[in-house]
Amino acid sequence: MLTPEDNQLLTQTDAGTPMGDVFRRYWIPALQTEELISDGKPQRVKLLGEDLVAFRDTEGKVGLVDERCPHRGTSLYYGINDDCGLRCMYHGWKFNT
Repeated sequence: MLTPEDNQLLTQTDAGTPMGDVFRRYWIPALQTEELISDGKPQRVKLLGEDLVAFRDTEGKVGLVDERCPHRGTSLYYGINDDCGLRCMYHGWKFNT
C-alpha cells in the first residue's frame, strides 16, 4: 500500500514534478495526423497538465506550442494559421513549428 506522499509523487505529472519530468522525456500520442490540416484551424491539446495548441503549417510541419501567447496571454487557439506559422490574433506575433 502506498502512502499518500508516495501516491502524490507517482501520480502528479504537472511541469516541475518528478513524474512530469520523466514523462516529458518520451513521446506521447496526442492527435491523429488527419486532425491537423495544413493552414487549418489549430487544435487544443492538454498534456501532462499543460494547455497546448497543435497546428500544421503551410509546408506540412507540425507545431505544438503553449496555448497562451507570451505577450498578453491571448489564446493561440484563435490564431491565424497561414504562411508557415501561427499568428496571434491580438497583436500579430507569429510562431513557427
